[in-house]
Amino acid sequence: MRGYVHSIETMGLVDGPGTRTVFFLQGCPLRCAYCHNPDTQRRAGGEPYTPEQILEVAKRYRSYYGQEGGVTFSGGEPLLQGEFLAACLQILKREGYNTCIDTSGFGNPKYYQQILPLVDTLILDVKAFDRASFAELTMVDGFQTYLQFLASLEDSGFEGQIWVRHVMVPGWTDNEQAMRRFIELIRPIWTRVDRIEILPYHTSGVQKYERLGLPYRLEGVEPMDKGRAKELEIYANKVFAEGLKAQRQEQAEKLRGQPEKPEAAAADLGKSALLSILRGQPLFSDLAEEDVQDVLEQVVLADIKAGEYIFKTGDPPEFMYLIYQGQMKIFINTMDGEEQIFYIYRDGDFVGGLNLLVQTPYRYIGQALTDCKVVVIPKAAFDRYFYDSPVVLRSVLVKSFERIRWAEDLIQRLATSNASMKTAGLLLKLAKRIGVETEEGIRLELSMNREELGSYSGLRRETITRKLGEFKELGYIELVGNKVIIIKDLEALESYVL
Repeated sequence: MRGYVHSIETMGLVDGPGTRTVFFLQGCPLRCAYCHNPDTQRRAGGEPYTPEQILEVAKRYRSYYGQEGGVTFSGGEPLLQGEFLAACLQILKREGYNTCIDTSGFGNPKYYQQILPLVDTLILDVKAFDRASFAELTMVDGFQTYLQFLASLEDSGFEGQIWVRHVMVPGWTDNEQAMRRFIELIRPIWTRVDRIEILPYHTSGVQKYERLGLPYRLEGVEPMDKGRAKELEIYANKVFAEGLKAQRQEQAEKLRGQPEKPEAAAADLGKSALLSILRGQPLFSDLAEEDVQDVLEQVVLADIKAGEYIFKTGDPPEFMYLIYQGQMKIFINTMDGEEQIFYIYRDGDFVGGLNLLVQTPYRYIGQALTDCKVVVIPKAAFDRYFYDSPVVLRSVLVKSFERIRWAEDLIQRLATSNASMKTAGLLLKLAKRIGVETEEGIRLELSMNREELGSYSGLRRETITRKLGEFKELGYIELVGNKVIIIKDLEALESYVL
């Protein structure tokens, strides 16, 4: 198999995270008015390479990649050589390389499921925000194709991070209204977006058009003012963060709600049968005989159908739940919009004891996996009859330690693709623990270096350094040497994680 490479950049610093070897593949179906590499557009041409030769080139420069770097395929449009690109990614991933593709989303969809699961970072070029502008700018009526590409990413198996880029041309999209349309356009991929960049239009490629004898369609258009482009980039990021926060709040509201008082169920079970059930549970083993009748009047054996919620995030600590029969899952919805299951509870397990003891709302969701019978213990009954019970307290303590061990293991396994969320979350944690209010903002006097900060947040040193630099450019923080961070826009950081 062979593909066609227009050129190679051996020490690329802007085409993905870290230092990268960038392969510019030949051919592009678009004819963007501002394209500064028009010689890559023709499908014919370029130097033939096999995937093995691509790997050999990458090996020469691997020592320069550091923690974040790797190989990027750009163009032209790399997806246009889909079969070759898929073969290159397969061989590179087998060798442990970090991979990135810079694309406008135009290729043969039949290769997407082979390509996208192997991509760590997707640099997504956003040309325009409506069909007419897209056609005018690219000379291709392909806006619907672009939207389909966005919608197909998840189904195609993409699980990496996305850097979104837009070239801003004066008179086209250099205003706040356009930036709001920009962010709305990428809504389907919000949870994957790690970086939003505005690239100011420049005229450095005009001479290439003259040499190739091609007309330059933006003749006379002045370069985009870099300062104004940065202002609009900051604005776009703010709109994005606010939209992401609103989206998560909307999802949470669908699950949130005041707990309904469980209705008495299992009517065929009399008090003697319920007592027999309770006596079989360790939590009730030392219940005094004189208290049995009162307890039976307050607890409820509820029938919960599979799929029904037992409690939800934010519910106040009003009940403790003991599974008599069936299975329930405990989970949260992550910032990526995924469901993360923490535990599966079965007969004899309980949840909510610690919430009642320390009076904290539920931070997760309990949902029946199967039809369940659940003993519901109101807080009043718990406080009166179980609060001082050594058996109950010991059981709660043991269960809590089990969950701590499980959580420690989970933390080691879990990884999110979104470094922005991790970095924002780290800064908010530090603000809460060591932050000092000053006139400049919340001052963080750090005892950790960048590598330790990265470890604490689950990121590599290079990644945390890069993200702090990006947050500084956006005006969220100020960096004073290596040991002081001043948070200047707490609300913006909260938008990423709350």
